[in-house]
Amino acid sequence: MKPALALFVKTPGLSPLKTRLARHIGAAQAEQFHILAARCVYEVTEAALVNQGGDGYFAVAEAKAQQHTLWQAWPTLWQGEGGLGLRMRHIYQHLLARHGAVLLIGADVPQVQPEVLTAALAHLASPVPAYVYGPSDDGGFWLFGGNCPVPEALWIAVRYSQPDTGAQFLAGLPQAPVLLPVLNDVDEWPDLQHLRPTLDRLPCRVPAQQQLLQWLENLT
Repeated sequence: MKPALALFVKTPGLSPLKTRLARHIGAAQAEQFHILAARCVYEVTEAALVNQGGDGYFAVAEAKAQQHTLWQAWPTLWQGEGGLGLRMRHIYQHLLARHGAVLLIGADVPQVQPEVLTAALAHLASPVPAYVYGPSDDGGFWLFGGNCPVPEALWIAVRYSQPDTGAQFLAGLPQAPVLLPVLNDVDEWPDLQHLRPTLDRLPCRVPAQQQLLQWLENLT
């Protein structure tokens, strides 16, 4: 079976988007950032799926968004009801049963590079049970994946959006994951300010990353 990658997104007009960032740049600009960032992650993950093989999905936060024009490049899956842990559990279990290996990634790491995701998919190609984990510098994580089940209680036992979210999650896994590079996910205004030089330093940018860089230059 080919592995799966699920990109978690929210839809403008159906959910509040990047509310902490919106306090500094306004709701309309925050929505535009989310769309541009999601496009970046999509293009990078599409390149990784071509390199390694696999199927991509948009995991949409809203049931009504499954046919939204923003998310038609891949099949869509509704995340389901409940908090973040329940929604990740739903998508992970569904795709693990269908594909045998799955990566979950957020839309707020537009600086991610294809080779990082290619390596993550390669780790899960082994028949040996394995997890992969992408830590973020705020104490959470920007990616999680595996080719084996995760204890169901772990998804909801973790307190999300806390400085020790990642530590809680790692402590509950049956085995240590393969660690990916630490990335800065964009939640606050300082994160957005940090993103511009990060994108500028990338040795190679997909078209959406170049578009986002230009948008950031105009914003600032």
